[in-house]
Amino acid sequence: MTLTRWLLIAIIVLLALPVTAQESTESAPVPLPSNVLLEGFTWIHQGVNRCSAAALSIHLSYFEEVTAETYNSFAREELNTWGADASVRIEEMAQAIQDRGLGAVVRRAGTIDLMKELLAAGFPVLVENSYYEGENFYRDWLSHNRVLVGYDDVQGVFFFQDPLLGYPEGDLVSYDYANFDSRWRPFNRDYLVIYSPDDEALVQDILGDNWDETLNAEYALSVAQEEIANGQADAFAYFNQGWAQLQLEQFQDAAASFDQARNVGLPFRMLWYEFGIFEAYLAVERYQDVITLANVEIANAGEEISVEEWYFYAAQAYEGLGNTQRALINYEVAVARNYNFTAAAERIVALQNP
Repeated sequence: MTLTRWLLIAIIVLLALPVTAQESTESAPVPLPSNVLLEGFTWIHQGVNRCSAAALSIHLSYFEEVTAETYNSFAREELNTWGADASVRIEEMAQAIQDRGLGAVVRRAGTIDLMKELLAAGFPVLVENSYYEGENFYRDWLSHNRVLVGYDDVQGVFFFQDPLLGYPEGDLVSYDYANFDSRWRPFNRDYLVIYSPDDEALVQDILGDNWDETLNAEYALSVAQEEIANGQADAFAYFNQGWAQLQLEQFQDAAASFDQARNVGLPFRMLWYEFGIFEAYLAVERYQDVITLANVEIANAGEEISVEEWYFYAAQAYEGLGNTQRALINYEVAVARNYNFTAAAERIVALQNP
């Protein structure tokens, strides 16, 4: 039998295979490696209240050269323009990366498995975690940004580049999966992925439905509701539920969820970092509640801490009450605290030129 004849027979046999068998072979998931550790980062030690600038610099260093000037630009000109600023939203960090020509996506309700998938595909992930080392959780709790760079299933741990706890040599910090998740959950398990524009399709494929912001909010809502139904009805579960309802424009439900979170008891600094409660109250015209809440936060923080969003939301509430003068004053303070606060600056122009 000639070689050509053998090739024809082989082709016919392959074509005769059942379609379902071919499809099942093609769709079989590729198992993740048991351990991954990404390398090539430049570690940077943060200044006081500058973990966002330092963590973002570390994250960016995986993609391009980063120097002290990069960190200083983030810390003084892009993310924190006021010395006492204690808070940078993760969306602000994503915007700073996009301004540099890289892709950046922020989503909530991340999972342990999803983080492993991203790492295995070569994407480090910036996450917001709880940091608390004192005896009083309510008073000592605060936000901390770190970069997830690896995992080891044998040890059951994640590895992080940490701009604070890695001091002084930039050593990796590790948390077991459960401990990490418990620290991640208060921030609705948010995560920032940076990528080259050429890799956007790959990141989208890994995130699946969560690439879509509405579907991600729906998933985050289902996670929070499941926790509440299964005995984890704490302040964080209600707060996460409120965030998802806000994104889905279920404003009355969102305000009610945030009320429940407050009634259960949020940590002292929760509203230094998370602002959905102000947006929900504004949406249902609870203007005085917004003003009261902002004033409480400003008074509790004292002169050493400033968060421009408090003044921004108070200004919107004063607008809602028809008090243009007080609204202008608060918008001006918000811009003074962050001269990149475009939304506040636009409202000043609008109110001065009715």
